[in-house]
Amino acid sequence: MVTGRKDGESQSSLRRTLGRTTAMLLTAAMIIGTGLFAALGATAEKAGSGLLLAIALSGVVALATGLSAASVGINFPEEGGGFTWSRKFGYPTLGFTAGCAYLGKGIVSTVVISLAFALYTAQMVHGLPPFAVHLIAAAAVALVAGVNYFGLELNAKLLIGLLFVQLALLAVFVAFAAPAAQWSNLLPIAGHGMGSVLAGAAVFFWSWDGFMRMAIMASEVKEPRSTIPFAVVGGVALSAVVFLVVPAVALAVLGPSGFTEGRAPNDTPLLTVAAKAIGGWGVWIVLAAAWLDTLTEAQGDLLTVTRVALAMGKERELPAWLGTIHKRFHVPRHAVLALGIVCAALALVVDLRPVLEVANVFTLTWYSIVLFDALQLPKDKRLVWPIVSWIGLAGCAALYLSLPPWALATGFGSLALLLGVRFVVRRRKAMHR
Repeated sequence: MVTGRKDGESQSSLRRTLGRTTAMLLTAAMIIGTGLFAALGATAEKAGSGLLLAIALSGVVALATGLSAASVGINFPEEGGGFTWSRKFGYPTLGFTAGCAYLGKGIVSTVVISLAFALYTAQMVHGLPPFAVHLIAAAAVALVAGVNYFGLELNAKLLIGLLFVQLALLAVFVAFAAPAAQWSNLLPIAGHGMGSVLAGAAVFFWSWDGFMRMAIMASEVKEPRSTIPFAVVGGVALSAVVFLVVPAVALAVLGPSGFTEGRAPNDTPLLTVAAKAIGGWGVWIVLAAAWLDTLTEAQGDLLTVTRVALAMGKERELPAWLGTIHKRFHVPRHAVLALGIVCAALALVVDLRPVLEVANVFTLTWYSIVLFDALQLPKDKRLVWPIVSWIGLAGCAALYLSLPPWALATGFGSLALLLGVRFVVRRRKAMHR
């Protein structure tokens, strides 16, 4: 039987502080930006003038997955997402796999994003030695972890405030770049054909990450039955406006060929657009937006991954001390400290960007399990038709096929190793009872 936890709170529980508008804006804040600065060039290289169609298709898969997550989240309004939901349906091993996948994805992406923040800082402050990049990245993680420690309300205010600043900067960019646009560059809409559009959609899909985070943080959402779906749909819709308007202007200014440098994709197409259509001060506008975005993205990543660690600690799938909550700030204090230290240490000594595609394997594993959980709901508990979840699963399967074999082998091998360790630990505990 599908049942949810009552909304009552205790000193050992997280607090329900997020209303509908705040949750929607927080979702948008966790989505907007990253793809514009990290994936736009690679997407355009694949899709050509079909860039906007590729972005829209990737958004459909994200929305299908987000609505499926909302369907489960409103029935189980607790922290932990796929880890918790799979356990509720009687699949603890699947839940453990989901939790490990999300932790792996969260750690890698937080470290990579902090390094991106450091690289943007280096572009703004010339003359920094190479080792300073890792110091800045580690300091950024420490800052984000410190802010996370002081409660969700402060984090929500900061993330939403920075969202409005980013939107203002992007609006200035669009307004001053649009006069140089050649709108015929948007045609043909399907680019080189649907095959290239789908390849581009596979690249850009990761840019929507953040769409289901309110479902993962369901125990901190007021009236989750109405708030979580509103946050998912509203957050994706607001992000879609930004994800379509800004790339449309960029494509119109540069044309499909402007998104490549020789045979490689242009990693910073918005900077190229700003330099061509606006001038030097426009480049600074884009740099400032990218700089802020990387910081807020790292903050959002750490915010949600600690909730999954909290749930795993409570269920003794990770050390129990990770399942404790700060009585004053109502945050998973040990999870914040532990993951903050791990991510800061990795950012200080390792460049994890080459293994980012392994994090994509973890992300797809998490999404697939969430979609599977949504299909377990009885008919009267579903928010959307099962076909919506099947669309999401089909999209995940296609995205798996788009990843290189080495990433699939490494990602699945890591999860299999963790499952093996779990089996050995549980067996030893059973033998000593």
